[in-house]
Amino acid sequence: MSLEEKWKLFAEYSNLGFDPLRWLPDCFNELRFEEIENITNELKRSNLKFIIPSYYSYFHYPEKKDAEIIRRVYKLDEEFRHEDLKTKKAVSILKFHKNIVYDDDDGALTEQVKKIANSFDTKIEVDKVSIIPTNGKENSQFILFDHILTHRGNKTGYTIVTNSNTQATDVTQPITSPIHLEIAFTEAISLLNLLGCTKDIKLYPVYDAPNEQMLDEIRKNIESFTIKYNYTFEDYSSLKFGGMFFGSTAVGNTHKEIPNKYGLIEPGMQILVTEKMGILTFLGLYIISNLDDSIREKIKNLGIDSNKIIELKDQAIKNLTEPKLSLGKSISKFLPDFEKEFDPQSHILVTHPISKKGISSFYELAKLIDKEVFIDQIPYADNSIAKFLSREHLISNTGASTPETNMLIVSENLVPTLIEELSKHKFNPLVIGKIGNAGNAKVSIRNGNR
Repeated sequence: MSLEEKWKLFAEYSNLGFDPLRWLPDCFNELRFEEIENITNELKRSNLKFIIPSYYSYFHYPEKKDAEIIRRVYKLDEEFRHEDLKTKKAVSILKFHKNIVYDDDDGALTEQVKKIANSFDTKIEVDKVSIIPTNGKENSQFILFDHILTHRGNKTGYTIVTNSNTQATDVTQPITSPIHLEIAFTEAISLLNLLGCTKDIKLYPVYDAPNEQMLDEIRKNIESFTIKYNYTFEDYSSLKFGGMFFGSTAVGNTHKEIPNKYGLIEPGMQILVTEKMGILTFLGLYIISNLDDSIREKIKNLGIDSNKIIELKDQAIKNLTEPKLSLGKSISKFLPDFEKEFDPQSHILVTHPISKKGISSFYELAKLIDKEVFIDQIPYADNSIAKFLSREHLISNTGASTPETNMLIVSENLVPTLIEELSKHKFNPLVIGKIGNAGNAKVSIRNGNR
């Protein structure tokens, strides 16, 4: 494909509201949790509450009574319909024009969220929210809530709900390529697996396209993915806004306790990562170098092997589109059974995603546990390329990773057993730091590794 053809393809993506290059500078295209937290502070007296930072919703699971998802989708100026809802929790995707998202010094985004909050008659907790900027047209903007309707019964475990949307993707691929939706599915499933949740997984795709032919291709891709991994799904149809969008809500059950025991974490406990960091940046570098001959020439002059970039790009795509189910099974082995006590010496106390957030995920962890986090090393997949990206100001978030890269907080005694378990499943686990003292939620990156 010529450079002219590639730019034409990117223009086609943009015209459909998919913003093919927006994610490249930071490998991340959502509002970060600090910014969402500022909005949350403005909502204290409203019926809408964002739980920040969080990446999932959970509640008790009555046997054979799965939770129901009630989807509501709105245009920005559309009247909200909440009068028939009897739910207390939801996950959400909000897509606004970039001028609304990035000009919140003028209060535009906060006002939009307040407008949503004022529409609710009862209190709703949103445990997973994605706020996405777009360059697209007015009809690219939307508000989506997946309300979670639970049932009463004998408690046998937990139901976990999360969501994801495709931002970082290979836009040198055709628009109808299955990878775009597979990326959203894989991340949502990986978030469930990170909590040891591997049972009864059901997907609720969020998608849109400008014509029936494209929509039919997307539906075929949904069926292919779910058949391949033996998941069920419920199709609520497209968003019907005429733009291009890929996302998913995912629901699963577990009969184990959830690794969110922040209060049990003590100074000296270890931070173990499941995989090396920064592999998502190779996909970004591949796209950038295909658009700019000068970047390609710099790579050549520095002796960076272009074949290595392609190899790592292919690995990034594989990690983005193929959920590693073994992660959930491995984590589950180190969790107590439902309603049993955690043993800090033999159980995983906390798990937290690194994924595309990269190094900023360390700051999220520090805030969650209200302790200092010491990072001794950042295990980049390729140090020379990470330095090149940083030096040339091509990608600021050099630690951006794919969904199999996560943090586990465990005792020092458990580390060897956990590394052995993860290594059996072809992960590359490594201790990168430890937990410091309480009451000082900050991150210290040592040895000049930044």
